[in-house]
Amino acid sequence: MAHLTMARKLEVTATWLDDDGRGVGDAGGRQVHVADLLPGERAEVVIEHQSPHRPQSWAQISARTSPLARDRVPPGCPAAGACGGCTWQHLAYPAQLAAKRARLVRLLGDAVPSVGPVTPSPSPWGYRNKGKYVVGAGRDGLVLGAHAPRSHRVVETLGCKVVAPVIDDVARLVRRAADRAGLVAYDERGRAGELRYVVIRADATGGALVVLVVTSACRADALDAAAEAIAGHRAVRGVVAMTNDRADGAIVTADTRVLRGAGALVEDLGGATVEVGAVEFLQVHRDQARALYARVVALALDGLPAGARVADVYAGLGGIALALARAGAHVTAIEAEPAAVAALGRAAAAAGLAERITAVAGDAASLAAAASGASLAAIVVDPPRKGLSAAALAAVVAAAPRRVVYVACGPEALARDLRALAAAGYVAGPAEAFDLMPGTPEVETVVALTRPAG
Repeated sequence: MAHLTMARKLEVTATWLDDDGRGVGDAGGRQVHVADLLPGERAEVVIEHQSPHRPQSWAQISARTSPLARDRVPPGCPAAGACGGCTWQHLAYPAQLAAKRARLVRLLGDAVPSVGPVTPSPSPWGYRNKGKYVVGAGRDGLVLGAHAPRSHRVVETLGCKVVAPVIDDVARLVRRAADRAGLVAYDERGRAGELRYVVIRADATGGALVVLVVTSACRADALDAAAEAIAGHRAVRGVVAMTNDRADGAIVTADTRVLRGAGALVEDLGGATVEVGAVEFLQVHRDQARALYARVVALALDGLPAGARVADVYAGLGGIALALARAGAHVTAIEAEPAAVAALGRAAAAAGLAERITAVAGDAASLAAAASGASLAAIVVDPPRKGLSAAALAAVVAAAPRRVVYVACGPEALARDLRALAAAGYVAGPAEAFDLMPGTPEVETVVALTRPAG
C-alpha cells in the first residue's frame, strides 16, 4: 500500500506468531511481521522491508505502546533469538501449545472436521536426542553453534537447554579437543578449512555418538588426536568422521568412517532395538515419538483383522513399521535410504518380527508393487515437509486401501494432500497433534482417512 511506502512508522497489535517468532498484525489489510512482539502486545514499529508481491511487511519495534503479554517468559537458552532456533522460547509453554493448534486450524481449514488439542511434551527442555553444531572461528578458538539468521556468522550455542544435557557436556569437550588438536574451522566463503560441523547423538542410557564432519583436506593426525581426546569422555560410545566437500550446505553425506569405538548407538523403536548411526533419521524427541507411533498404530489397525496387510511409506528406521508388526500386522516398509532399510531388517530379525516385516529400498513404484496381487488394508505415510510426491499420491490412491493414516511435519503440504485424497473419495477424520519440538512452531500431525465401503 502506498501510505506504508511513504510512512515507515505505524502501530501494530500482534494477533499470531509466524514461524520466525515474529508477531503478526494487520495494518490496513497488510500483514506486518514484527520481531519480539507477542500476540496481544502493541508497538510502534518501523517498516524495514515490504514484499513486492504480497501485502506483507517486516518491521522492528521503535517503541512499545502496551504492557508485555502475560504469556511472555524469559527464554531458557543463552543464545535464544541470536541463533535462529527455537523462535518461540519467549512464549510460555501452554501458550505455545495453543498457538500450534491455532496454526493448524488456520492452515488446514476445511480439510479436516476438527483439530484436537496438542499433546504436550513431558518437558520443554532437554528433549532433543541430537545436537547439530556449525563450527566457526572465534577470537578465543573454535566456536560451536549455529548460523545467525540470514548470515554466515556463527553464534555459539553451548549451554543450549533444549538438547539432552549429555550432548551439551560432550560438545564442550569436542570444542576443547578440536582446539588442542589444531583443527581449523571451515570458512564457507573462502571454502577452506578442516572441521565443518559436529553432530552428537544421545541414546536413552546417556551414551553419545560424536560425528565430526570434515573436509577432504583435514589432516589425519589432527583428526586422530581430536578423536582420541573425545573418546575419553565417559559417555562417548564412538567417534565417527564424515567427509563433506559439498557446496550446498548439506551436513550429512555417506562418506563415513569410525575413528574410535562404535559407529552407531542402539535405540528402542516399536519394542525392537535399532542401530542409529551418523546418517539415519530419528525423531529428536524420543518420548513423544513413542506416543505418536502408538496413536498411528491404533488408527491404522482399528477394526482390521489380525494379520492385515499394511504398507508404511517413508518408513525411515522403522519406528512405525515395527510397532505395526508387533501389533499383529504384516508390514511392507518402504524407505529410500538403503542404510535405514538394512538397519530395519536387522531390527526386525532381532525382535522376532522378520516374518511380519518386508523392508524395501524404494519409492512410489515400490508401493505400487506392494499393492499388486493382494489388497492393502491400510497405508501409513510419513513424508518429509514437502509432503507426498505426485507419484506417491497416485500410488496410494491406486492401491485403494480402506484406510490411510497421514503423519505430517508440514501442515501446508498436509492440507494440500488431504484435499487430493478427498477428491479420490477418502474422508478425513480429526487432526491429532503432538508437540515434538517445544519452543518452535513445529508440530507433528496425524490424520486418519477412510474410504467408504462401496
